[in-house]
Amino acid sequence: MASVKFYLNSPKKIYSSIFFRLNYGAFQITNGKKRYLPLQYHLDETINPAYWNKNKGEAKQTNKFPQYPEFNARLNNVRDIVLTLVRKLQNDGKSLTNDVLRKELDLIFKTHKNQTDATSEMELMSFIPYFIKTSTKTVGTKRNYNQVLQNLQEYEQAKKTKLTFDKIDIDFYNDFVLFLQSKRFSPNTIGTRIKILKTFMNEAYERNLHRNIDYKKKAFAKPSEEAKNIYLNEEELAEMYKLNLSANKKLDNVRDWFLIGAYTGLRFSDLERLSDGNINDDVIEIKTKKTNKTVVVPINPIVKRILEKHNEKLPKIISNQKFNEYIKEVAQMAEIEEDILMEETKGALKVSRTEKKYNLVSAHTARRSFATNAFIAGVPTIQIMKMTGHSTEKAFLSYIKISEHENATKLQLHPFFNKMIAI
Repeated sequence: MASVKFYLNSPKKIYSSIFFRLNYGAFQITNGKKRYLPLQYHLDETINPAYWNKNKGEAKQTNKFPQYPEFNARLNNVRDIVLTLVRKLQNDGKSLTNDVLRKELDLIFKTHKNQTDATSEMELMSFIPYFIKTSTKTVGTKRNYNQVLQNLQEYEQAKKTKLTFDKIDIDFYNDFVLFLQSKRFSPNTIGTRIKILKTFMNEAYERNLHRNIDYKKKAFAKPSEEAKNIYLNEEELAEMYKLNLSANKKLDNVRDWFLIGAYTGLRFSDLERLSDGNINDDVIEIKTKKTNKTVVVPINPIVKRILEKHNEKLPKIISNQKFNEYIKEVAQMAEIEEDILMEETKGALKVSRTEKKYNLVSAHTARRSFATNAFIAGVPTIQIMKMTGHSTEKAFLSYIKISEHENATKLQLHPFFNKMIAI
């Protein structure tokens, strides 16, 4: 069976590129002894060796390198691509050699090797499509990349200019933010656009296509504002659970899946991958799609009852879009009708409106409800993070939603607010 392991090319330098060894059974006989001939293939990924686990051949799981989940996910994606290629070539009856494999891998990972010398002269607006095409990121991430490319093309047309790497400076940043504001984008949407633009610049920088580092300055910051995200408390979840939806199988399944999410903290992308094989010994164990980390969650009594209701099977899952549509109907039936004041920025304008809480419920509300309710109940933060997969406490605390009154109620249980002073 073929195998792939990753190694550092320069473990004693500040940053090292990464290569992998592919063992696929090739060997030669020398002096009567079998000598295996693994393929060594270099990647564009780089890392500080201090954050590398040489035994596992991946980045260390450490808060000092918070990008490790995404970094390791990329390596695992490379491994899957390579092993899939080996199986495909074998199934096609092709004879495998290092030269054959290297040529096929170059077509996947290093298409720039097939380009002319003009590649080294790439400018920003030609590099971005090339980067998107050759990236191993998910379809969703590439979709976001293309949105930024479109915005940059619109900016060029509106300003009658040609963007180059050297033009991406602080003056451009300020003007581009104003341009995005004129399109009535929220600060968080603009922040995502800037973050992706910085990714483009950094990827090009690593390829020696430019030496402009203005995008790394503090002033080239990602705009943001706190989003108004809701969660359902224990009482609201109980009202949803008590609904009799036996006459509407569609809503019944959506309600059950929402409750499974609210008591496991799994993302919808993991819920839709969940199978009976992930359920063992009163726990759910799954390797998450987004971060490639394994999470293990105890099965809550509510989840256990839902499984019993479905004859120890999982309910039928539907698309995320349909789920978000139907769960609002379920929440309205459960009379989750609190008025929520929504304040957000659209371009340069502050917009306020009032929404019924049931209109704001979505698939992701379940995961946020799990994290917030567990926090309010006093479950240690580090243990919740083990189940939600958050890498840092800062990221986790910005994720949960707890009101000032709920915070005060939680603090009343703390010994500091209950201790008596001897008089």
